[in-house]
Amino acid sequence: MLFVSTNLSSLTAQRMLSNLNTPLNQTFQRLASGYRINSAADDAAGLQISNRLTSQINGINQGIRNANDGISLSQVAEGALDEMTTAIQRMRTLVIQSRSGINSQEDRTAIQNEVKQINKEITRIAETTSFAGIPLLDGRLNRDFLVGANAGENINVNLERDEGWTAEGLRLSEIVVDGTAGINSARVTGVRNPGNIAYSFPNPPISGVIQGLEVSVNGLPFRPVQDEFTGNPFAPSPLVPGQLTFGNDTNTNMLVFGLALQYAASPEINFTASIDFATGSFQVPPGIELQFRLTGSAADEPSALATQAFVSQLTGLSPDQVGIQPFQIAPPEDEELITRLNLEIIDEALNTIDSARAKLGATQNRFQATIRNLSNIEENVSAARSRIRDTDYAKETAELTRLQILQQASTTVLSQANQRPQAALTLLQ
Repeated sequence: MLFVSTNLSSLTAQRMLSNLNTPLNQTFQRLASGYRINSAADDAAGLQISNRLTSQINGINQGIRNANDGISLSQVAEGALDEMTTAIQRMRTLVIQSRSGINSQEDRTAIQNEVKQINKEITRIAETTSFAGIPLLDGRLNRDFLVGANAGENINVNLERDEGWTAEGLRLSEIVVDGTAGINSARVTGVRNPGNIAYSFPNPPISGVIQGLEVSVNGLPFRPVQDEFTGNPFAPSPLVPGQLTFGNDTNTNMLVFGLALQYAASPEINFTASIDFATGSFQVPPGIELQFRLTGSAADEPSALATQAFVSQLTGLSPDQVGIQPFQIAPPEDEELITRLNLEIIDEALNTIDSARAKLGATQNRFQATIRNLSNIEENVSAARSRIRDTDYAKETAELTRLQILQQASTTVLSQANQRPQAALTLLQ
């Protein structure tokens, strides 16, 4: 049949050509964008999965950068501790050098001056070492680094230390190699009547430890009521002079480091001991040794403690009732013991720093292992996302060729179908 008003062949060809346009346009879009999924209409489930994988990949990549930041921070801190180790090793050498029998007092003073400078440098390193504005050696460093795509995947870098990492915090400010800094005795005598006496040591310019400090009043011993006695009262105790009872009533023989206190004959006299060493305080540690631990400016200059540094404030007593015998200054009686204690302090500081460096090294290795693992995960997850989301160019170019051939065929058929009504004209001639 031949119709003029309705060309069914043309309509069919038009429909087929129109049907080719949608997949052809989709193929062009995939080839142009490089993605198989360009909208949710292309693959709704695939779009959701690929977006979750994208979140994981982005988180992993940032986690790798965070881990590298953690490595950098740890390396800066470890490098500073390495320099401190070198300085402390030099200090240890100086302590041993100070025991050479050929050293004069001037030589020992020179060694002490170098020790002081080393302490200042150690403190400077501790106070100025930072990373991106973060102090590293102030004793408060405690940072978490998120090294994964999800919360809780943290690696911690911790250099917390209550005492800090300064020379004072490491007790290196207690190192004394100059013998004139030792104090053998200090006595207050002549108290006869009831009253109150307060003793204080306001910022004496000494460092290290005070050896054998003894205060005696008419021969009877007394003891501290509390273990820490900065301003605490003292009570009488029937102890042999040269011994001291702590708050737990345990008799303790005084060694080189210690304080022997004696109470006046009259029980009505009350004593108050006040020790103020710059920013430090007088402490009674557990055990058998009673130490003066100095901090701050008092630890900078080892020197003899002069009489005027001992202040006696009298209440209820006239000045002529109290006689103050000046401090007796002498070198330490046992230099071997002093050297041993100095080396113990230094070795303890080295062990503390070595432990911190070991922990930093282990943390750096953990960061490195984490980076390797994250890189492997990122590679595999990216491959999985690519298989879901990305264009397969081999497949799409083959599909493009097929669609273009069909398009050309449809166009040719449509052109021929449009010519069919012309056949009716021959019948009208």
